[in-house]
Amino acid sequence: MRKIFPGTVRVLAVALLVVTFGLSSISSTAIEPLKTDYPHWNFQDKAAYQKLKRINNFIEENRFKKIIAVFDWDGTLFCENIPVPELNNELYAGQPAWYLWMAFHASKFSFPVFPMYDTLDEKFKDNVVSFTKYLEGRTNIPSHGFRKFIATSLLLAGMTPENITQGVQRFLGEIEVERYAFLPMLDVLQKIVDSGIEVWIITGSNPNFVAEEIKYIENNLEYSSGLRYNFKLCSSPYNPKTGHIAGNGLKLLKNGTFSNVYDNRYVENSDGKLRIVDEVGKLVVVKNLMKKTGAKVRFAAGNSGGDVHMISYVAKQPDSLCIAVEPRGDLKQLLPEHPDNIIEITSDEVQSE
Repeated sequence: MRKIFPGTVRVLAVALLVVTFGLSSISSTAIEPLKTDYPHWNFQDKAAYQKLKRINNFIEENRFKKIIAVFDWDGTLFCENIPVPELNNELYAGQPAWYLWMAFHASKFSFPVFPMYDTLDEKFKDNVVSFTKYLEGRTNIPSHGFRKFIATSLLLAGMTPENITQGVQRFLGEIEVERYAFLPMLDVLQKIVDSGIEVWIITGSNPNFVAEEIKYIENNLEYSSGLRYNFKLCSSPYNPKTGHIAGNGLKLLKNGTFSNVYDNRYVENSDGKLRIVDEVGKLVVVKNLMKKTGAKVRFAAGNSGGDVHMISYVAKQPDSLCIAVEPRGDLKQLLPEHPDNIIEITSDEVQSE
């Protein structure tokens, strides 16, 4: 047996300490954000840049780890204030703005638009407008909570996924998508995807609708240095078996058209309730994703009260990070509780010129 002398042991111990210290120093060293990764961020604003450094450090420290990042869509990655010219430029989020646009341009399509609302009294436009206003809480009839988010996709009953693809792509082609997409947050999304972290969109909108918005952005908006965005989240039309968008949708009938039956695949829970946005719905999705994949959700981004339970849950997890995008309501009030884990950003602060 080879004899090890005490001096040799001391030398090896010191060497091991040096190596260990060196590795820990490397892992704790912040990696500066690259403009090529975040081309739409304002690197000149010191406060914005410090926030970006925190975001970039989190991403770099979690490269290719088995964790999940979740994003809200409307108000977080895409604007919630799109004017509808046919209604005196009233402002709506993407999906209701599309509903209204389709109602006023139904004659342009070879397929029946929202066929369940084409009634014998020939008040198709009025039916769509009144139902959309109800869903958006713009009538004297309460529409909040469970009923709203079960009903939000009912206009699509009787249509096919391919119909939605055609309709949404035509609609997006007539508005300034680059103006309504929140490009700094899309940069963060792209960086996370490129870092091998699993990403999901958790939204109150229909997955088929959001998938088409994503595909339009990928096909038409530049990410960096001549490259287009490529989020790898969905196909067009949306395929729930492979896609990563959890939203409020309808089940397909055997003939390939949408039924009027709510698709609860993302929100099944022990209480038997069909929830996704009202109260703890998005948190139900988060917990279902963790149960299905075995991975922990360590990143979340949102903008409103519908994201509060999801973000509060993630912010309490060790080594987590959340982004509140121009937060309002209950989410705004949540920020002081987690100053080290939630970053608040505004478009004026981070958007580059």
